[in-house]
Amino acid sequence: MNPAFSQYTTPELEVVARLDHALSDLVFSLHRQGYDMREVLHEARAFKAEAQMMRREIHRRKKSNSQG
Repeated sequence: MNPAFSQYTTPELEVVARLDHALSDLVFSLHRQGYDMREVLHEARAFKAEAQMMRREIHRRKKSNSQG
């Protein structure tokens, strides 16, 4: 199985995951303020999902590195 997000080093992946998460939080905050943002919410969900996948990959890499 190929590692996910192989274009990033683990430190880069940690930064991108934090950015994705912060962006999704901001967009959801705007939605809660009453903006009609269907397409933006779609993008926010994509950012959030990507951030979650990145966090899983970070944990997998760290576990893999600690095992051998």
